[in-house]
Amino acid sequence: MRTYGGATAEQRTSLRRQRLMESGLELFSSQGYAHTSISAVLRHAGLKDRYFTESFSSLDDLMAALMRDIYEEQITRCTEAIGTDQPLRDRARNMIDVIVGLPLQDPRKGRVKLAESLGAGPLAARERRLGLQRMSGLVDSLLREGLHDPRIDTATMSVAVVGAVSEMLLSWFNGVLDISREELVDQGLLLFEAITCMPGDAPSVA
Repeated sequence: MRTYGGATAEQRTSLRRQRLMESGLELFSSQGYAHTSISAVLRHAGLKDRYFTESFSSLDDLMAALMRDIYEEQITRCTEAIGTDQPLRDRARNMIDVIVGLPLQDPRKGRVKLAESLGAGPLAARERRLGLQRMSGLVDSLLREGLHDPRIDTATMSVAVVGAVSEMLLSWFNGVLDISREELVDQGLLLFEAITCMPGDAPSVA
């Protein structure tokens, strides 16, 4: 197998793709998706024009790849957070804490996921939809443990929980909600408990 600079053609292609993704993440988060061009991404990555179409068909395709990676990281961590032998309430709280914490660990990913991806095209929209569906599946698995009311459809309620927490997180990330991270997690947990509480129970956050 021929190599150049110690790397195969496949490895060089992968490295260029990663450089484009890193540049896309940086520019989408700092100047916005609407104000970013393919040329700007290439300049930031230090690559020639022909290398963009080697990995992506459009800026929307690049955004979709970023969204796929961001959701994959979130879902992996959330799966780990709920895959323990802790009580249901603790696992739900841990999952919400992961969702809230990730945008803080890398605000660029938070900006892209929560705001800039909304202005992209159908490819990014599809990845966002698939990511939310997968998150709803995790919440559904928790709700099935805590709900015994046949009137409640857990799949429907899981969509409601994920949507509500996502909107809460977006408002908090944008500074609309003036509360701490811990308070935001508490409010998300209260929402979860409000659904899982049986009639006569009273949800509480310690």
